[in-house]
Amino acid sequence: MPWWFGVLLWTALLVGSAVALVLVGYWLVRKALRALRDAGESLAGVTMDSALALSEPADDGGHPAQATNAPAPGSAVFADPETMRRSYRGGKSERREARRLRRVARRAARGQAQSLRDLGLI
Repeated sequence: MPWWFGVLLWTALLVGSAVALVLVGYWLVRKALRALRDAGESLAGVTMDSALALSEPADDGGHPAQATNAPAPGSAVFADPETMRRSYRGGKSERREARRLRRVARRAARGQAQSLRDLGLI
């Protein structure tokens, strides 16, 4: 094996490694820019939503009007645990019942057999 073959081999390895690093770097930069662009679009949407919420008419307390049944954010931290437990379980049973009703309606629309448990017979 001639001496120049070693030089040629190492040159090819170094050039190949450099090309691979450049391609990976280019891919990472494009991915990072895409993530930043998506984050900017999401932030613009959040900013617009909060700007719309702030532009709503204020109630008598000077705060933006909120839904009457929606608790203030962070209020669960200071609430009574038993109250929160009842609220959680009540919401859970409401969601279960809503899922059951959707399942019954979906099966009825498809002409499928209904479960006796879904119909409340057992």
